[in-house]
Amino acid sequence: MPRPSATTPHNSRATPSPFGFSERTQAAPLRNGKLAARDYYDDSQANLSIDQVEDLRRQSNLSTLSLSPRRPSSLAHSGSTTTARPRRGTPLAFARPGDAADDDNTGFLAAHSVDDGAPWTLVDRLRNWRNDAMTQHLYDSAKFWGGKVLELTGNADDAFWLAQTHFLTHQFAQAERILTSPRPPSSASTSTAPPVRLTDVSLACRYLAAQCQVRLGKWDDALEMVGRRGVLGADVRDGKGDGGIKLTASAAHLRGLIHLHMKATELAKEAFMEALSRDVKCFEAFEMLVGGEMMSSEEEWDFIQGLPFHAQTEDDAEFVRMMYTVRLKKISHNNDMAIARQRLSDEYGLGNDPDVLCSRADELHSAMRYAECFKITTHILSIHPSHRLTLPLHLSCMHHLPNLRSKLFLVAHDMVDNEPDDVISWYAVGLWYFAGKRWEESRRFFGKAVLIDPRFGPAWLAYAHSFAHEGEHDQAITAYSTAQRHLPGSHLPLLFIGMQHLGLANVKLAQEYLEASKEICPDDPLVLNELGVVALQNQEFDKAAQLFRETLGVARHVQSSPAAWSATHLNLGHAYRKLKLWDKAHAAFRKVIELDPRSAGAYAALGIVEHQRGNMQESIARYHEALSLAPGDPVTCDLLKLALDDVSTQISALKLPFPGLPARTLRNIDEQVAALEDDILCGRGLADEVRDEARAREGDGAGELSRVGEEDEGVEGSEMLQSMAVSRSEDGIEVSMEEEDDDEGDDEGDEGETMDMTGE
Repeated sequence: MPRPSATTPHNSRATPSPFGFSERTQAAPLRNGKLAARDYYDDSQANLSIDQVEDLRRQSNLSTLSLSPRRPSSLAHSGSTTTARPRRGTPLAFARPGDAADDDNTGFLAAHSVDDGAPWTLVDRLRNWRNDAMTQHLYDSAKFWGGKVLELTGNADDAFWLAQTHFLTHQFAQAERILTSPRPPSSASTSTAPPVRLTDVSLACRYLAAQCQVRLGKWDDALEMVGRRGVLGADVRDGKGDGGIKLTASAAHLRGLIHLHMKATELAKEAFMEALSRDVKCFEAFEMLVGGEMMSSEEEWDFIQGLPFHAQTEDDAEFVRMMYTVRLKKISHNNDMAIARQRLSDEYGLGNDPDVLCSRADELHSAMRYAECFKITTHILSIHPSHRLTLPLHLSCMHHLPNLRSKLFLVAHDMVDNEPDDVISWYAVGLWYFAGKRWEESRRFFGKAVLIDPRFGPAWLAYAHSFAHEGEHDQAITAYSTAQRHLPGSHLPLLFIGMQHLGLANVKLAQEYLEASKEICPDDPLVLNELGVVALQNQEFDKAAQLFRETLGVARHVQSSPAAWSATHLNLGHAYRKLKLWDKAHAAFRKVIELDPRSAGAYAALGIVEHQRGNMQESIARYHEALSLAPGDPVTCDLLKLALDDVSTQISALKLPFPGLPARTLRNIDEQVAALEDDILCGRGLADEVRDEARAREGDGAGELSRVGEEDEGVEGSEMLQSMAVSRSEDGIEVSMEEEDDDEGDDEGDEGETMDMTGE
């Protein structure tokens, strides 16, 4: 709404400020008879009188509690001599039974009551009726009597509470009209001052008018009302003492919400930081910065620890600081957070507070210790069933623990029945389908969740994961990029984009995204592991081994489960293998098997190491173990074939003996095989050769074959040569010497695979 062009004379009295501040602050320097208001309003704001701007300055450090209606605390006019007055400064809503005996003494708040002994006037009684109607949710009565008070007084205080009543009943247009329409002085006043808007003389009215415009969708008007960039105060650390939550902090928070709606993320972040700096008790601003992941891990820690807690809440500074500390990211500073949790439990008795317990659960979840995290989240939800910080962790643990999948279904079903408009309810349904690897169905529900709340990070990441598991790398990258825009302080979207580029063999792009992720969160071991994979792809094996060692060191520091990092041990073993450090590689692969006994990749990698060491029998055994866990794996099958080929080559080159045969039998095996091949090519069969050898043996009664036959308990040498067979066993390659019938082919009792002695 455009601002009035008429100016208010500086010598006229302004409409009374809704903040009745008893001590006047020192006036700011005057400029041409007027107070410079540049620090409070932009250039489009109409000039205000000295009194008006001084009132605005006094309001900046106070809360809307100062708007609490005042009433005379003396009840002498009632004629009662038995009724005790409430103590000065005691809110009537919290007065003890002995403080007041009258049932009608139920004013809204008497924290700023004036003990002047004056009798009640009509205005006082009307205000009392209006306030009691509001506290008892009789809004029509509050509107009726509140309108009469405003007509009688024209006071900004009364206008604020009347507009507040309309706001609470969702009559936003009517509330905006009351606050932004120029109003003449009250009917009882004889002042000739021109009409002024209440938003020009009251920060509370200005803030409430902006809230109404936000509800009406007038985003530009609302932004003009609260100022585009910190125009409601000159110093973000203004004020001292504790006057409640400062109105300037609330206005800065509202400005951040408007910027966020307009996709101006950096301006929104700046506004939320301003709001929290103006008043550390403005938890909404903290939640937007930390819960919305608008800041990186270190930036978050430095900003929160640097807030003026002692300057603004001297008595409760440490309490507020520790409550904020336990909510920060759990990647680093774990010791400081543990100390804060312990102090909150011991000194303040908050050991069972859901936020304190959730901090520990979040830390366990970040360390991938899901079973322990689930125990804590179950305890929290048994006390506070709808604790919003705990629910996503609880659902995630049920997804990661296979024995809890059925319980996840029941929880999701119950949440959708009770809270059908809640983002977490549809996120739970998506997780159920995701756990069953039904990617398309899960994506439908994750998409519904992010439509309800575009800043709900877990749903965005799960939505992108559903594409990644289907191998849709391009769609996954697009979804991760959208998540990054909504969660600028989170390193996870950048990390997952890098992993997708690794899957597409775009190593250079993957490295860029992973480096960007590391800048945001340098202490995440998963980022270091992926950078090590990039180094392996670039054949930088020394760098890869160093990164994998750093990954395992950080994982131990965050006390994560060792079994969760078996893949890193496997990667480290491959880096050592590429560096030909066989002993270190062997130890790394053995560590993988210790952590994950069903790791087929570890057994295959051990086979490679044994193959390189020359332990062929061990290598073949490891390949067979790998294939027993992953049958038909093409890589392992190729490795096994190479090992068997090497064994055959070594046997034919006399590098390996035939088990069970004396060494003299193999002295001239190559010549015998060659001669046999020549005979076959010439048409001379093996039977002729056997008969010739038999005649020669009968002639001289000696020969190598007869001796061999004697050792084999009567088996003829010709039949032994004719029935040579080769069988493979786990211990090596053996030649079996079994009697075979001339009329029958292979014996049914023969085991293993026969070796063709003709060499074909």
